[in-house]
Amino acid sequence: MKKIHLNIGHIGLLDAAPLLIARERGFFEAEGLSVALSCELGLATIFGKLAESRLDGACLPVQMPVLLSAGAGMPRVSMQAAVVTSYQGTGIMMAKTKQSSRSAGAALRIGVIAPGTSARLFLHRYQQLNPGGMLADAVLVPVVASQLIDFFRDGMFDGFCGIDPLPSLAALRSDVVCVADSAGLFPMHPGGVSALRTEVVERNPQVAAGWARALGRACEECADPAHHAEIWRLVFSQAPYKELDSASRTALTRPLGENRPGGPSIRFGNSDKGSGRVAEPEAFIDAVCRSALGSGLRGLDIKAEIAQIYLLKAQRQAVSLR
Repeated sequence: MKKIHLNIGHIGLLDAAPLLIARERGFFEAEGLSVALSCELGLATIFGKLAESRLDGACLPVQMPVLLSAGAGMPRVSMQAAVVTSYQGTGIMMAKTKQSSRSAGAALRIGVIAPGTSARLFLHRYQQLNPGGMLADAVLVPVVASQLIDFFRDGMFDGFCGIDPLPSLAALRSDVVCVADSAGLFPMHPGGVSALRTEVVERNPQVAAGWARALGRACEECADPAHHAEIWRLVFSQAPYKELDSASRTALTRPLGENRPGGPSIRFGNSDKGSGRVAEPEAFIDAVCRSALGSGLRGLDIKAEIAQIYLLKAQRQAVSLR
């Protein structure tokens, strides 16, 4: 059987761990897929390469396949076969000095990894839970993921909203505080998704099922604490962490899911094994899309887009059979 070659992009965050594990374990190969992974500078680079057909798919924040398919604030790229591969794992981090010295009425500048991220929804939810909180009217500043920590430390913005390990890296410093973990704002919300361009799926109809099976197996591996040291090794082997010092590596390589000081807790797979609860991502994806673009989505049937793009029903069935 001839293997189908796929070029898949990601930005080196923990939500890409299932992709790295699936490649390392040979799960893609077992499904007849030859997958080449590339760690890109940021999401804008991935969007451009998807639009130019230089990438066949990507690991993205969970709402991005809808926004790409709609061409909402980014190049229009029809996406399908979206598999949710991580849950939670986003933190809102603040510099203590900026927090304490902020003048009354001044809007805080919050770094984000791209326009259209879930940051706006998380900030709104934080304000609901903390009336009069510091994040009211915060200004979002898009920055490529690989430069987010450096720009934050250089004082270009007051805080940031990002996916692990970015919050955990920032929290290693005593002058940084975790204002909110997304797990406390939207428990078991979907975080990362790996999706393919529609053109790729239509050209190779069998690819979607194999893609989903390989990632499903990888998520189960990622959810096992016995494999967490390997996950950290694979993530830290990516370009953004080449110069990360050994002390920081050691501090971060605790089992995922432990409450690392100041950092969020990412989970993999699509069930909360502690309670047997299956997460329902549709409502969250819908809310993130509406929060990100507001009136720009008038006339777009988001629920229909979700049903067409994501393999959520198949993921729930897979969980029920375990």
